[in-house]
Amino acid sequence: MELLLEVDVSIEEEAVIRRLSVRDVDVFRRIRLEALSHEPLSFASVYGDWVHLSDREWRRHLDQPVFAAFLNGEPVGMMGLRFEPARKMAHRARLVGVYVRKGERGTGVAATLLHEVTEHARDRGALQLELAVNAENSAAIRFYQRHGFLEVGRIPNGFLGHDAENDELIMVLRLKR
Repeated sequence: MELLLEVDVSIEEEAVIRRLSVRDVDVFRRIRLEALSHEPLSFASVYGDWVHLSDREWRRHLDQPVFAAFLNGEPVGMMGLRFEPARKMAHRARLVGVYVRKGERGTGVAATLLHEVTEHARDRGALQLELAVNAENSAAIRFYQRHGFLEVGRIPNGFLGHDAENDELIMVLRLKR
């Protein structure tokens, strides 16, 4: 008697999150240009301002932390941090350059990235994370709200371009020690 077993070999792959170094400049360039070209309304920066940067300028952008999410060795998302240098503001960090490839949204990649970035900010002594998001980007706003960010302000016409004038929402997450 032969016993046949069906085995589900579909293993849900997990994203590998790591901080990019200057040696990762090509990875950073690729994912940043993808973000700016695929989601132009989501960023204050524009593709045309970044596409012609020198390698030195690209590496300089990695002076402050940038984390990338990788699936099968391929970058599929990124988040950066900007720390305030002034002593009275050193408890604050700003979340910047947030992007997750469309096909990976809703899979937990963004949440995993945010967790790693938040832990890094906390380890560096940050007591709050701040961000600015286009008020028309309801999916991003809902994501941030699900993760504890609160809207604390609105800048009218904070994003101009692409024949649109969109408000910018300022959101804050207090970090627990």
